[in-house]
Amino acid sequence: MEPSLRYVRLLDMRRFPLFVCLLLCVFACGNSSDPQSLTVATVVPSETVVPSETVVPSETVVPSETVVPSETVATTVALTTTPVPKSDSEIQLNQVESQLEQEQTLDPTSASWFPGVYLPRHCESGTTVNDAGFAIPDQHKIWECSFNTDNELDIDMGFGELVRDSDSSEDLYGVSQYLRVFQMMDVNPTTGQFGLWGQWIGDDRAHPHGPFNSIEGGLFIHDKMGRSKFPKYMASAATGLYSPRSDTGGGWGFHERRIECSLMGRATLSNRMMVPPSLISFDEDQETFDNEGGIHVGTSWAALPIFGGKPRVDEQAWDDSGGKLTWTFIIDAANYSGPLIAYVPEHWSRNIDQFNAMEILDDVYEWDDSPTAKILLDFINGQMSNSELHTAISKESWYQVEPGSDSWEEGSYWVRPEQTLGLSPARPYLPTGNEMPPIPSFTETDSEGRVFAKIFPPLFPKNNNIEPFVSNVQTFDVHLYNHFVDVFNTDNDLRTMNTNFGDFGIPMTIEHNNHLYESGNAGVFSFDENDEREHPFTNKRSFQINIPLRPQDTNGETSIFLDWGGVEPEERGWGTYYEILNNETLVPAAISEVPAILTELRYGSIPETYNLAPHDNSSLVNATGVSPDFSCWDCDDVSVCDPKIYETVLDDDSTVSYQWYRFRDQPLFRDLTIDYPDVYTDVYLDEIQLLIEKMHRDWGDSQKFIEQPSNQEHPLHLVEIDHGLIVEPPEGKEYGWVPIVTQVEHPDGIWIEEMTFRETPIGNFFYSH
Repeated sequence: MEPSLRYVRLLDMRRFPLFVCLLLCVFACGNSSDPQSLTVATVVPSETVVPSETVVPSETVVPSETVVPSETVATTVALTTTPVPKSDSEIQLNQVESQLEQEQTLDPTSASWFPGVYLPRHCESGTTVNDAGFAIPDQHKIWECSFNTDNELDIDMGFGELVRDSDSSEDLYGVSQYLRVFQMMDVNPTTGQFGLWGQWIGDDRAHPHGPFNSIEGGLFIHDKMGRSKFPKYMASAATGLYSPRSDTGGGWGFHERRIECSLMGRATLSNRMMVPPSLISFDEDQETFDNEGGIHVGTSWAALPIFGGKPRVDEQAWDDSGGKLTWTFIIDAANYSGPLIAYVPEHWSRNIDQFNAMEILDDVYEWDDSPTAKILLDFINGQMSNSELHTAISKESWYQVEPGSDSWEEGSYWVRPEQTLGLSPARPYLPTGNEMPPIPSFTETDSEGRVFAKIFPPLFPKNNNIEPFVSNVQTFDVHLYNHFVDVFNTDNDLRTMNTNFGDFGIPMTIEHNNHLYESGNAGVFSFDENDEREHPFTNKRSFQINIPLRPQDTNGETSIFLDWGGVEPEERGWGTYYEILNNETLVPAAISEVPAILTELRYGSIPETYNLAPHDNSSLVNATGVSPDFSCWDCDDVSVCDPKIYETVLDDDSTVSYQWYRFRDQPLFRDLTIDYPDVYTDVYLDEIQLLIEKMHRDWGDSQKFIEQPSNQEHPLHLVEIDHGLIVEPPEGKEYGWVPIVTQVEHPDGIWIEEMTFRETPIGNFFYSH
């Protein structure tokens, strides 16, 4: 997760009126039921609060992500076209290398960087132009060339919205769904990070200006995490209003940068499968069962009573009287099923007083020398305890205001731990959906003045008229949590306990269905006209593809299907070439009709993947002369940590390094015992250790939690996790020990050595305090 992912989502949120707000952004959404006149909603970010961040310099240069405009108004003129097979694209792929004379690889299907093929007009001066007149960018020019293509292709997946059942509790304790896994593009472009499908879980009013805590992720497509055939699955979370120092990757935060020990919050639960910071990848050689509904992965985030669990009630008060919540990620795949990772309850409020103090100083006092500002500064500098601080500021209006009051949304606010996801369930609005940045495309005029377009349509499944896409989407309430209070009782035999989420699942309901699929124009291809406001896409003619998604509620299961409208198989999907008539109509064209130069053009991929650096660089120093603390990663005691570095190679050719730690001694817990000595006692950690050992012994790698869908035409085929992520504990460490990833290296990766720290008038911090 990183800020660019959130900003790219603004483009996607035009596609369906799903997210009311994201990172303090408010957008108006609209859909027309008339397929000839669809409106893509205005995107209007409002009060965006982004803490001042500074990057510790290093030699690594990280290419900037696509910047999404602050305001974008787009009107779609939808035109019905006759779909044609995509075989034209396969024909032209083989022509590039033979017709271009240059040394760089031009195979878009290879695992290495594909620079693309452009014309000089797409690139700045200085880009190499070969004898055939084509511009072949280097690693620095690729961004400019890709940005300046003639057109862009937008992918509209806006069927409507799935929402919580209105008859269910407004306290949400989780969500589960099965997702179709397939290759979406031949080449992943440089325009942004694609989210094929996922979920967004937010806290219930912890902060008035946006989600203080957020659990996001899903099927993720971007080469920075490795040049994989299939999407990878991102399972991560953020806190502190999307602080880039959030523990999104088990020791790494936004931008793949390491974080300090004092900021870690993600615990590894499984001893059979790893979740590296480069995300969960899938085996690239597996059978995809394209004629039988494809392959699927079951995913769930659930608030479970693993740490500090005890019974709760619906609409539990905002206090610590109920059990704590351990937000746990669970997966169902062909070669692993069960819990993988979890965020400890304290993760959601770690260093919360330091965060609050800095935010109040930013927003209210501007770091002046007033008496209250001095109190906050003394606390930040370690000259005042937490209890002394709370006593000193207890009369301030921003400290006393409560969520729901008239002034709550108007000013600053002091966030309290009991309002975070560690003690409070998620808000009732739990959207699922996608994020789709544009795909570059090209146009060219022939000698007769005819204008042709070349697009690179996504590879959505189309072997069958009805294709499963997202299946059995459910939410959970407090009953799931309370059931697992008994399950996680260490006196019980876990082998006899019922772990089936299906007994507690509440199907999500369909809302705002735009019924586009009923128009007879399944997969409509159209123009997407931008207005003249200043934004990166000004003066570009954008195209738009409508993915024919159809939600369905059958037999108590809510699912989303691809519905191709009954057309013949060869007519499903989209072609590569179109003629533009009268600047408003798109007509499919054969490759023999288009200018030869157009057949050669292709967009490129990002030039480098990102390596996740180990936590052993003590040479990093911030402006105050402070080095980051990585000492929790030290492995000095062989009774709790195996000093041997293990390695595994994944199908994207990345090498994942890891070590085995006893569960209670993994790096996360070192600083938790320091920050919360009354909670993380030896007795408490010993109890958790015993529970984890029983989970490993009794559940192994095939314990079923998530309810599988039953309303599909074909039997469910589960996806295979990349076999490199499936591990076997060493002898003597079979139970109660877990693999902790220490670094990830890609064949063409650059090491991310930078760290982000908080810049303030009194100094810069690698951490929140």
